Amino acid sequence: MPSDLKAEILSDVRELAALDAVSGFEECMIAEMMRRLSPLSDSCQVDAWGNVHATLEGHGDGYHLLLAAHADEIGLLVKSIEADGFLRFDVLAGAQPALLPGRLVRLNGTVTGVIGVKAGHLQTAEERSRLPRPDELYIDVGARSAAEVAALGIQVGDPVAFYSPLVQLGHPDVWAGKAVDDRLGCAVLLALLRRLRSVEHRTRITVAITTQEEVGARGAAIAARVASPDCAVAIDTVPVGDTPDVSFERELPIAIGRGPVLLVANSTGPLGNIAHPAMRRLLERAAGKAGVPFQRAIILASGAFTDAAAIQRAERGIPSGGISLPRRYSHSPVCTFDLNDAAAAVLWLEALVGLLDEKPSLAFLQS
Repeated sequence: MPSDLKAEILSDVRELAALDAVSGFEECMIAEMMRRLSPLSDSCQVDAWGNVHATLEGHGDGYHLLLAAHADEIGLLVKSIEADGFLRFDVLAGAQPALLPGRLVRLNGTVTGVIGVKAGHLQTAEERSRLPRPDELYIDVGARSAAEVAALGIQVGDPVAFYSPLVQLGHPDVWAGKAVDDRLGCAVLLALLRRLRSVEHRTRITVAITTQEEVGARGAAIAARVASPDCAVAIDTVPVGDTPDVSFERELPIAIGRGPVLLVANSTGPLGNIAHPAMRRLLERAAGKAGVPFQRAIILASGAFTDAAAIQRAERGIPSGGISLPRRYSHSPVCTFDLNDAAAAVLWLEALVGLLDEKPSLAFLQS
């Protein structure tokens, strides 16, 4: 993939992932995306639910395409403050309890703390052999009393994000850190708009940076109604099966570095999405036109939903699909990804816009 495109994506995702935007507390991320998207679009606004809508007007009678990526990340919420200054918390939005003990965290985007863990020397044999429950854990911010906690501006209900800056692994294109889900998708859409900004298109394009995806795609449901598009694609991250603890063929045939994923079907129940036939056909054609590798996949785990689940139900039904970016160690502070997959997604979406300029049929049945 083009090295300049990869460098551009890395710069954006690195800076965006450094922000803390736990579900429901996305203000700083939304403000930053407003700042970045405004010069790349003809109009940019925030709706009542906090979603950013950045629109690049089309020329003529083209379709209206909605591209969505979410602003929020997994994390914790402060549940109570004890007299001696320690904080109790609840898990929010899919953070894995097994990864909590001994983890560095940041409260309100400013105060660093650590999730306390009983000294190994003092643990019983039973304690050493099991994972502590979240309600047995606490956050230490260095305060000695509840009054000192209050002086730090911390109160019940405050968001707690993981502190895990983006770092490069042994391969120059492989990076790991917190909030990759879905700051990587946001970076892809920024790169796309920079490429489309100077080219006339028939298609009207709205980039929506949505809120509260991790707790049920809540922002996307509002964003779709506000935008009222003809079709949509959700850009998110997706788990992979290329690590020793997963069977690639039996469980999840997705790997980092082999291209972005055409998500044919994901999740089940109310938050499930099976790609609309017209969008599936268009995405396949667009990948061929762009000459980018892609992986076809399904992931029917109940929590593996994307914004497409909410968008597809808006209005009278919006033909929707998903492009997903492979990442290892999902819902952890060390999500690991390959820049080549993200760069390929930009080229794929650019080709999709070109195809939509031709006003192909979006009908369920192929004529």
